[in-house]
Amino acid sequence: MPTLETQQRLSQSLLWQLQRHFFDNEGMRAWNTGKVPHYATSNPFMAKAYAQVVLGFLRDGVRTQQIAPKHPVYIVELGAGSGRFAYHFLKQFFDIHAQSPLSNIPVKYLMTDFAQSNLDFWQSHSKLQPFLAQDQLDFAHFDITQDQSLNLVHTGITLTAETLKNPLIVLANYFFDSIPQDLFTIQNGQLSETLLTLTALTDEVDLSNPNLLEDLEITYSDRPLETDRAYDDPAFNQILQDYQTQYKATTLLFPVVGLNGLKTLRHLSSDRLLLLSADKGYHHDRSLEGRGKPQLTFHKGCFSLMVNYPAIAHYVNNQGGIALLPQHRHRSMVIGAFCFGLSDAIETRFAYQTHIEQASPDDFFTLKKIIEPHFDTLSLPQILAYLRLSGWDFKLFLGCFENLMAQVKTIPDVLRPELDQALQNVGEMYYSIGEAEDLPFQLAMLFYKLGNYSEALSYLNESLRLHGDDPGMFYNKAKCYCELNDPAAAVQMLARALSLYPEFEAAQEMQMALQATAE
Repeated sequence: MPTLETQQRLSQSLLWQLQRHFFDNEGMRAWNTGKVPHYATSNPFMAKAYAQVVLGFLRDGVRTQQIAPKHPVYIVELGAGSGRFAYHFLKQFFDIHAQSPLSNIPVKYLMTDFAQSNLDFWQSHSKLQPFLAQDQLDFAHFDITQDQSLNLVHTGITLTAETLKNPLIVLANYFFDSIPQDLFTIQNGQLSETLLTLTALTDEVDLSNPNLLEDLEITYSDRPLETDRAYDDPAFNQILQDYQTQYKATTLLFPVVGLNGLKTLRHLSSDRLLLLSADKGYHHDRSLEGRGKPQLTFHKGCFSLMVNYPAIAHYVNNQGGIALLPQHRHRSMVIGAFCFGLSDAIETRFAYQTHIEQASPDDFFTLKKIIEPHFDTLSLPQILAYLRLSGWDFKLFLGCFENLMAQVKTIPDVLRPELDQALQNVGEMYYSIGEAEDLPFQLAMLFYKLGNYSEALSYLNESLRLHGDDPGMFYNKAKCYCELNDPAAAVQMLARALSLYPEFEAAQEMQMALQATAE
């Protein structure tokens, strides 16, 4: 079995090269095939919570006279990936922003990634076009490990410390768990760096093979280290020194690339910064004691590690910033807010406590897991309430779809307009990434049952656009046209259906019936 590297620092390991290769090559397949988890941080409820914290930060900026109203405030999303969170945020934020006292402050959202294929996908996505047209959105190729500025694709502007006139807002979901970290062990007051040796379990090694990660054996070895020599940055070494006196026996992940990236963002923003981040990780110093060597969590070609949020908080606090982390134990993710440039951050703190602590997206995700097995038992008013609370989450709609189809036949007249509007809201909030589920078709079925044939047609067209020609879709369009008293259009749709599937009996029968009626 070949050894690929021996006693290597974790942040410099071959593992990260394999990780980068995966995201470079997979593009949108990383998300639409379910290889990379993303729902927990890419849903409307999370976006709504973030929007409120961002608005709190803007209120702090206005209160402390840090906002230049003639220049845009930029919201930068690191590793925007599929773009689904960005779309949810854009919908939630700008709806609230337009109705708030802050509406005179121009805000622009900037989606970034290092994979060019992701930028190409965003460029062509129909749901993002209105925000581009209103100059509320732009894109940038950005690599946190090396880039120092942001070059905007559409406006051609380069964001630097000199050109940024306002505080910077940065969002980073499922980001820090996927970028290089280091590893240290503390035993009896001695700090050691924990190094990796990678051994392939097969004789033939192909570094482009996406399955290689799961065919590697990782062994660890500890090398004693003086805390003041771990890094060139004394601020990083100070955190390690504090850990050395704080813990008796543990192994700690250290987010070195994340902290260096934070330094870049601090420079870019002239130390006027809000970082909002959600990830699987540790939320409190006490959760770091007694840890063993970490296990990589594999995601069918890539991997992730827990995030040491207390280390980020220590850095921020030591540098004069403000770090906000949840006080309660989380179930699926930690959401942190880190500020520079504000002495008190009153509004930001309040928004964080209200929308992250007290109405936690992590708690919502936990409740979703509990309710999921019981979707089929919910009444229609309960389903509508749940969809409203979620921010019109299409995943919840899909879970309740069969139940809705069963109940729509006997729906009271008083609830028909409410269900109709709920379906429109779900469709509006949906951002397709090429997944197998055909949400537009399911919406069309319910609209048809409700007698809203125009909306049913609209979503059948969307299904055809996203999933390609299908005889069943053309047949269903013909049914809608019949209900709308447009037999000529129905005949055209039936001809399309039969050209794809000549033996389609239901389409043949409808075609003959329409021809007989015409005669």
